[in-house]
Amino acid sequence: MKEHFFYKGRNNILDNKPSYDEKVFEVRKEFSKILDIRNLTFLMGSGCSMGEFGIPTMKKFADVFFDSSDEEIKKMSDNQKKLLLKDSHKKTLKENNIDYLKQPFRDNLETFLGTLYSLKFYLNQINNSSAVKEIEEVILQTKRFILYKCLNEENSEKDEAIINVYKNFYRKLSLRDSNLPKANIVTTNYDLYSEKTLDQLGITYTNGFSGFVERYFNPSIFNYALAEQMDISSFKWNIIDNFIYLFKIHGSVNWLEVEETTKLFNVKEVQDVNYDKLKEENNIMIYPSPIKQNSSLGSPYSDLFREFQKRITQNESVLVTMGYSFSDEHINNLIYQALTIPTFRLVIFSDLKFNSEDGNVNERENIKKLLDLNDPRIWIIGTNILELDKNEEDVSTPESDKKSNIESSDVESFEENTSVEKSEEDGSTSESEEHTTAVEIKNKEFGSGEDPLHFFGTISGNLMPDWSENQIEDKNQNIINLLNKNKTPKQSDND
Repeated sequence: MKEHFFYKGRNNILDNKPSYDEKVFEVRKEFSKILDIRNLTFLMGSGCSMGEFGIPTMKKFADVFFDSSDEEIKKMSDNQKKLLLKDSHKKTLKENNIDYLKQPFRDNLETFLGTLYSLKFYLNQINNSSAVKEIEEVILQTKRFILYKCLNEENSEKDEAIINVYKNFYRKLSLRDSNLPKANIVTTNYDLYSEKTLDQLGITYTNGFSGFVERYFNPSIFNYALAEQMDISSFKWNIIDNFIYLFKIHGSVNWLEVEETTKLFNVKEVQDVNYDKLKEENNIMIYPSPIKQNSSLGSPYSDLFREFQKRITQNESVLVTMGYSFSDEHINNLIYQALTIPTFRLVIFSDLKFNSEDGNVNERENIKKLLDLNDPRIWIIGTNILELDKNEEDVSTPESDKKSNIESSDVESFEENTSVEKSEEDGSTSESEEHTTAVEIKNKEFGSGEDPLHFFGTISGNLMPDWSENQIEDKNQNIINLLNKNKTPKQSDND
């Protein structure tokens, strides 16, 4: 059973929409309007990179790390086998009364790592250096396992469906009204799907690093924008259309802490990324543990969080969350603070209830609290799937796990148009597709059946407007206006 909803405050505006197509059309129409708000920020959580060949959830990490069967281990690569808990690690955990196969550790690497860090702190206080070393080995093994899974090297040739969903999202976002400030993408993910996609689409982005041969963290770069000279004879500049601000607030697999005395921030971004090179490095990643709120207070995280807060507390700001379950209190606190600003809008794509493996129905507690505020500035859009048919997908399987929701021709067309448009003068403006009908949406066939509204593929494929046709029309009009402007009075009279 699928229960689709679109709450504005406590009012579900989909209640009177009988068909799925009508529900999609209503969400798309309303969502298109809010994307035209001046200051737009997207918060992308782990749900955006999930899938059969994507990045698993931390619970899936725990399943593999703690309790892989002999059958599962046989199918693993040699690298992954080496990163599972070893007998020596299990012995250390048993000696310290940490039963990793029972709750609260079994399904939660965050609790597991947090307990190990706390135990390490205690052992340091009593000067038990040998025990500290053993615990450090377990911590290191856990962190290396997470790094390896987030690099996702084993699926580098199989994850095209996930990349295509990212492509469709960024392709559409890059065509937003050029007169509006550039969009901000904030992500908690360590993976490189955003960077790979932006590079493939030829979209310029800034992620807080400056330099070419060697790139180091420099938060002042977020105050800059890439511009093109509009008129050689005068100093007229225009910010390029295809530009994104990217904030990786929990760090990235390719960020390293280095010893470099000539730089203000000793954080380096490397391009040649693979596990064998990174496993011995000091990675800049806030690993999942209860101490990550304290970790976020140090640089570069403090600078990234400060920028995130600044972007969502500007006047007329909207924050759209996707694949984020509101489980990180240090992020939630910034969002709650933004809600004290009257002009702030919050759009949440998420389910409100979900089936756990034990058959119980659980609720998204923090999202439910926001719903209970009955604040019309808070929109909650999604689908609850509380019962499964035998032919239906697992509820934990996100949109990117399916067959790609994007027609390859869409992406190829964009890449071809981008190469041509680079030489054109660009002053385009774009509008929402207000006249698109529910039938036309369905005919795009981005998905099949009643795809959950909060899946990333549904958002990028069905719910986000595509401004490309409007932009082409605007470009043609700009050229006509330019030609008319350059006509001499005599030419105009003759015309």
